[in-house]
Amino acid sequence: MKKQVIKRKAETKILTGFRIHPAIKALAIEAATVENRSFSNYLENLIHRDLVSKNLISGRKPTR
Repeated sequence: MKKQVIKRKAETKILTGFRIHPAIKALAIEAATVENRSFSNYLENLIHRDLVSKNLISGRKPTR
Protein backbone atom coordinates (compact mmCIF):
# COMPACT_ATOMS: atom_id res chain seq x y z
CA MET A 1 0.00 0.00 0.00
CA LYS A 2 1.39 3.41 -0.97
CA LYS A 3 1.55 6.23 1.53
CA GLN A 4 -0.04 9.46 0.45
CA VAL A 5 2.49 12.27 0.14
CA ILE A 6 1.32 15.62 1.43
CA LYS A 7 2.96 18.60 -0.22
CA ARG A 8 3.27 21.72 1.90
CA LYS A 9 3.85 25.24 0.71
CA ALA A 10 7.35 26.55 1.24
CA GLU A 11 7.38 28.75 4.30
CA THR A 12 10.05 31.27 5.04
CA LYS A 13 11.09 30.88 8.65
CA ILE A 14 12.90 33.64 10.46
CA LEU A 15 15.44 32.61 13.06
CA THR A 16 15.00 34.80 16.11
CA GLY A 17 17.50 34.57 18.92
CA PHE A 18 16.60 35.62 22.43
CA ARG A 19 17.44 34.58 25.96
CA ILE A 20 15.10 32.72 28.30
CA HIS A 21 15.84 32.00 31.93
CA PRO A 22 16.75 28.27 32.16
CA ALA A 23 14.09 27.50 34.78
CA ILE A 24 11.37 29.19 32.72
CA LYS A 25 12.55 27.41 29.57
CA ALA A 26 12.44 24.03 31.33
CA LEU A 27 8.86 24.66 32.47
CA ALA A 28 7.83 25.86 29.00
CA ILE A 29 9.31 22.72 27.42
CA GLU A 30 7.35 20.63 29.92
CA ALA A 31 4.15 22.55 29.11
CA ALA A 32 4.77 22.10 25.37
CA THR A 33 5.23 18.37 25.88
CA VAL A 34 1.93 18.15 27.78
CA GLU A 35 0.21 19.86 24.83
CA ASN A 36 2.09 17.58 22.41
CA ARG A 37 3.77 20.58 20.76
CA SER A 38 7.33 21.53 19.97
CA PHE A 39 8.90 24.23 22.11
CA SER A 40 8.95 26.70 19.21
CA ASN A 41 5.32 25.95 18.30
CA TYR A 42 4.33 26.42 21.95
CA LEU A 43 6.03 29.83 22.05
CA GLU A 44 4.45 30.84 18.73
CA ASN A 45 1.00 29.96 20.10
CA LEU A 46 1.62 31.89 23.33
CA ILE A 47 2.60 34.97 21.35
CA HIS A 48 -0.41 34.57 19.06
CA ARG A 49 -2.83 34.28 22.01
CA ASP A 50 -1.28 37.36 23.64
CA LEU A 51 -1.65 39.42 20.46
CA VAL A 52 -5.28 38.31 20.06
CA SER A 53 -6.05 39.18 23.70
CA LYS A 54 -4.66 42.68 23.11
CA ASN A 55 -6.74 43.03 19.90
CA LEU A 56 -3.59 43.58 17.85
CA ILE A 57 -4.52 40.80 15.41
CA SER A 58 -7.65 38.82 14.61
CA GLY A 59 -8.28 35.43 16.19
CA ARG A 60 -7.62 33.65 12.88
CA LYS A 61 -4.32 31.85 12.57
CA PRO A 62 -2.24 32.81 9.55
CA THR A 63 -2.63 30.42 6.62
CA ARG A 64 0.40 28.27 5.97
